[in-house]
Amino acid sequence: MRCLIPRGTQYGLELADGSIWFISAEDAEADVVLSRLGDVMGLRVIPPEGLPPQGTARRLLVSVSTQNPKASPLARPPCPTDSDGITRCVLHRFPHGEEVYIHLVQLSMIFARDVQFRGGGLLHGALAARDGVGVILAAPSGTGKTTASVRFPETWRSWSDDMALVVRDARGKYLVHPWPTWSRFLPGGGGGRWKVQQAVPLGAIFFLSRAVEDSVEPVGGGQAVTLLVHSAQQSSHFMSRVLKDEETRTLHLERFDNLCALAKVVPVHLLHISLTGSFWQEIERILAPA
Repeated sequence: MRCLIPRGTQYGLELADGSIWFISAEDAEADVVLSRLGDVMGLRVIPPEGLPPQGTARRLLVSVSTQNPKASPLARPPCPTDSDGITRCVLHRFPHGEEVYIHLVQLSMIFARDVQFRGGGLLHGALAARDGVGVILAAPSGTGKTTASVRFPETWRSWSDDMALVVRDARGKYLVHPWPTWSRFLPGGGGGRWKVQQAVPLGAIFFLSRAVEDSVEPVGGGQAVTLLVHSAQQSSHFMSRVLKDEETRTLHLERFDNLCALAKVVPVHLLHISLTGSFWQEIERILAPA
């Protein structure tokens, strides 16, 4: 029988919706995985005496199974199980170079799924901030999120260039965290680090469109929800890998309801962006007080 006593370094993740995770390994291989996760996401190290009493925070215990090492990642995703506020996740070995990427994505989806349950969600978009307000630049891969992120002037800070985690706090206010670009952990990728515990109020969401001149176009509520649903699907497809049909339906309805609520509070626009223009001035105009 596997020992369930946490071993190795323990990590903490605190999000702006008030949720707190304490993350521990149950074996040496999982400890290596969590060390990488902690480094990438900027998680704080928790001393043994710093662990919370049962019921005051979520616990995630991670292990790595040695069974069926030849199974494909699509066939053997982890199946997190919950009991008394403790989530146990069993990862699987994969005999190829994508193992690091797969494990990091699978673990991150546990946190993103919990955020969705609380009214938030993961969006496929870059996150930038100015004067204490964040904006998401959403678009499919290859549309220019990363390029736009590096074009911001010094008055802006680019926090992430591929995904952003939107959370809703107890007052119904939306805040947003940077989220790692996991594709950088595929073979040949450059890796990276993100301070995922920092958050900023979400001021607006912009969907990018290439154009000759920079301009902003408001969108109606129905179109805004449609765009948000597509963005969330692009970033969260790993969530439903192990779910039954009814569970998947519940997940999608929950996500849809969250995005409808988000679109009522946070302005959504189309941002037509040129190759050389100062598109951020269009964003600043939208964010300026009326």
